Amino acid sequence: MKKRITAAAISAAVLFGAVSGQAFAANDSSFTDITSTSSRAQIEALQELGIVKGVSSSEFHPEESLTGAQGVELIVRAMQLSLAAIDFKEAPTAEGFFTNVKNDAWYAESFVIAHYNGLDLPADIDPTKPLTKEQFTHYLVQALEKTGQYPLIKMYINILDEKDINVDYQGTIQRALLYKIVSLDADGNFRPQQVVNRAEAAAVLYGAHQFVETHKDNGEATPESPEAPAASAPAEAAK
Repeated sequence: MKKRITAAAISAAVLFGAVSGQAFAANDSSFTDITSTSSRAQIEALQELGIVKGVSSSEFHPEESLTGAQGVELIVRAMQLSLAAIDFKEAPTAEGFFTNVKNDAWYAESFVIAHYNGLDLPADIDPTKPLTKEQFTHYLVQALEKTGQYPLIKMYINILDEKDINVDYQGTIQRALLYKIVSLDADGNFRPQQVVNRAEAAAVLYGAHQFVETHKDNGEATPESPEAPAASAPAEAAK
C-alpha cells in the first residue's frame, strides 16, 4: 500500500513561490493611499489580521482591479481554508487542475486549496484577469460555507438586474445578500459584471470574516471539512 501524503508534506510538494510585489508585498504599517477610501477601516482591520497586504510597503492601490490570483489568495486566507483534513496518495499540483496556473506561481497553493474545498474555479481560469463582482461573490460564499453550516432565513431577495447574473451564481449571490456580506445599490441592482477593485474586495472580505467569527463565537456554526479525494481517482480538472 502506498503511503499517504499528509497536508504537511504538501507544502513542500506544491511549489509556493514568494509573494510578488505586484500582488501582496509585505507590509507592517498603514497604507498612505487609502485615506479617502470608504473601505479604509476594513482594509486596516484586515491588514492587522494579516489577510490583506499592499503592492508595496506603503501603498495598497485600492482602485486597482482585483485579479483572479489575488482574489483566490485572499479568499483562501480570509476563510482560513486548508488541506489539513485531507490525506493524499500523491501530492496535488496546480497544473493538475488548472491549465493557466503554473506549479511555481506564488498563488498556486491557494488554487489547489480552493479546488479541494469546493470552489468551482474553471479549469481554464486566467489568474491575471480581473474578477467580476459575481465571480468574487460566488467564490467567497462557497468558501464561507466551507467553514460551517450557518442559519439562513429562507426568503427571496428581488434583484433588479438578476437577468445579468450567471445562472450558476444566482443561488450563492442570493445567500450572500442574506448573509449581508454584499448589498444591492440604491436602485436595487447587483451589477454582476462590474469588475471588483481591491478596496471593494476588502470590504466584502471583512464582512465575510466578521460573519464567520461572530457565528463561531455564538456557537451557531457547525464546522465542515473538505472531502478527501477518491483513493484511486486521478486528478481531474476543476469544473
